[in-house]
Amino acid sequence: MLNQNKLLETAVRVFGLNPDNLLSHHDSEHSIIASYKIGDISVFLRMTRDSHRSADIISGEMDWIEFLSDRDLCVSRPVHSVQGHLVEEIMTDEDTYTAVCFEAARGRRISEADYNAKLFRLMGSFMGKMHNATKCYEQPSIQFKRSDWSAEVDLIANLELPESERPIVERYSDLRRHIAKLSKSRESYGLIHADFHHGNFCMNGNTICLYDFDACRYSWFVDDIAIAVFFATALDPMDGAREKFLNSFLEGYNLENDLEKSWLNEIPNFIALREIGRYIKLYNVCGGRFEQLHQWGRSYMQNRKERILGL
Repeated sequence: MLNQNKLLETAVRVFGLNPDNLLSHHDSEHSIIASYKIGDISVFLRMTRDSHRSADIISGEMDWIEFLSDRDLCVSRPVHSVQGHLVEEIMTDEDTYTAVCFEAARGRRISEADYNAKLFRLMGSFMGKMHNATKCYEQPSIQFKRSDWSAEVDLIANLELPESERPIVERYSDLRRHIAKLSKSRESYGLIHADFHHGNFCMNGNTICLYDFDACRYSWFVDDIAIAVFFATALDPMDGAREKFLNSFLEGYNLENDLEKSWLNEIPNFIALREIGRYIKLYNVCGGRFEQLHQWGRSYMQNRKERILGL
């Protein structure tokens, strides 16, 4: 706790915040996050262990967020440090951390109770505008470049599972090989958010305000769409639920970005990649003892193997 307190003290000083205005702080899997009040607004400090992501890679995240904000997308905008930097490195006795600061997302938090066709269209419209904008984005330096889609997939593929799960692993590998052969162009491939769900945006009038870009990566735009479909229907993955969400989502998306219709045929493959990847990660975490998972994980894993394999 002593090192964490020192870390917070240093980050607060570096970003010119008042330590007396601390609202809350907590640990996530790879970061320490603290919120502070500045006048009428709140900001969030995020201190990420270098073992999770390097300062250069986080710089790539911050540059893209600022780019999107400059193009009138409502995002949790980065706050510069006292020295005018988007990213600051802080060393402790145990690790090196990269500290960044964001304005709190504007608007109100939502829940699944807010899910309706209007919200789905707004989500699609925002993503379409984001994809259209990112076609013009150029990473400022090769060292800041975010990883591509294959980094996470290969990490998951190397997780240990017992022989009983071999059909799952083989299905995952088949999907990876198929996706790796897809063509790439500025019109279909670029930086995506890669974690687009209701827990990562607020309702702000007639649009949404997106935050948590930690997972952003290079991939096909349909991957981002598939991730949104997956999260919206993860516990109700029947075709009817997915079709209902996707139809409304694409109504909004097509207003803001022109994506060749042939790419929509790949959405089921990207959904399956995310669905199986989540199965593998959860299985690996609990060693197949699903009762040890949190409530969402237990619900997700129920009959999931049979659904994936079509049994």
